[in-house]
Amino acid sequence: MNALAPALRAMASGLAAWLVMQGLLFALVQAAPGGPAAALAGDFATRETQAAVSRSFGLDQPKPQQFAAFVGHMALGDFGSSYHFRRPVAELISDRIGPTLLLMLASLAIALAAGGALGLWAAGRGRGGTALAAVAAVAYALPVFWVGQLLMLTGGLELGWFPVSGASDPRLEGAGPLATALDLAWHAVLPVATLAIQQAAFFATVVHAKARLELDQGYVRAARARGIAERAIRWGHVGRNVAPQLAVVALNRFGMLFTGTVLVETLFAWPGLGRLLASALLNRDHPVLLGCFGLIAATVIASSVVADVLQARLDPRVGPVGGPAG
Repeated sequence: MNALAPALRAMASGLAAWLVMQGLLFALVQAAPGGPAAALAGDFATRETQAAVSRSFGLDQPKPQQFAAFVGHMALGDFGSSYHFRRPVAELISDRIGPTLLLMLASLAIALAAGGALGLWAAGRGRGGTALAAVAAVAYALPVFWVGQLLMLTGGLELGWFPVSGASDPRLEGAGPLATALDLAWHAVLPVATLAIQQAAFFATVVHAKARLELDQGYVRAARARGIAERAIRWGHVGRNVAPQLAVVALNRFGMLFTGTVLVETLFAWPGLGRLLASALLNRDHPVLLGCFGLIAATVIASSVVADVLQARLDPRVGPVGGPAG
């Protein structure tokens, strides 16, 4: 039981953070102009009609009571029904989560491979490595929306190599599974590249810094004394020791990758959660907004909690999750 205590404390802290975030989101959505009753009844409905709609949907109840009911329903998997689509929010999210996860996982895998390789290559290369780390830092600072527009203009509109909108070609409707998969991959090139560039730059910076510290360790000096090639030391010994820490960093980044994915989906008209959120904002679809933001917040917090627990397991000096080492 003592071994599980840090993880349980981390889960409790994560749940508390999620409740606070959902409370703030609920307050912001409720305070938006128009309100849910106007969104349901229509902007030109009379006050009597809006009041009747409020009563029928429980919107006339005190805000704390509404929030408690909302959280209780979410805990049971009930995200409410969309005002605009007239469908359960859970169904809408399940329809859109697949394309979003495709972008996130593909870009994360590419970024890990490219960023890890660049960071290890740059370590121990003097000025060349420092210059590469500086370029990676600048690339990470570039806004993902600007990078996406640049790729869209060059690779899509100017050169015409890749599609710049959607996830499929309507002309291929009814084609075989292989053609459909290839078409999906072709449409995903630019949005995945947009996300992967920034993430790869971040991972390269992290790996470069950690690898430089590892190159000063005693096991590296011992390997050099045994005549092991520098390339084998960097890619084998150092890479093996940096990989677990990179996994922790990637877990922390996974949740935050949601925000960039939402922007990229809006830019490339990708049919994921980003498009659903944009539609919900335009139509004041409060249940969809709260459901999507709740899922994003839960993913960010869950990935952070798992990363903290893993970090504590990998490095005992960190101590129990949520506190320093004794």
